[in-house]
Amino acid sequence: MRAFVLFLALLVAIKIWVQDSVYRSATQDALVAAYRARAAQACAASASPAAPAEGTAINWLKGDDAHVTIGKPSVPVHFWQLDHELWDARFRQPYLMLSGENGVSCAYDLMADTAEIVRS
Repeated sequence: MRAFVLFLALLVAIKIWVQDSVYRSATQDALVAAYRARAAQACAASASPAAPAEGTAINWLKGDDAHVTIGKPSVPVHFWQLDHELWDARFRQPYLMLSGENGVSCAYDLMADTAEIVRS
């Protein structure tokens, strides 16, 4: 009987894991499809010192590596600073990350409709 209960618990854990994986994958695909063109326009319009020279514009729609992340690690806020004005930007806001050529990537803030080009 104990083995049967453990088997059922294992099946429940696998079911929950599969449902969570499918949900997260579908949500990411939907967000990338909905915001990719807007993010590419914002990234192209963004003027940054990390951007390449004027003659070599990056086609942000060309790259296959577009993914959604929660929070931006480059914001200098620690997790215990709950009253900091940038805490949401560091830990809660969604960003669409687009990769370009030569290690250049773009972080598009879905909430603020802004883009920042960073060299990795």
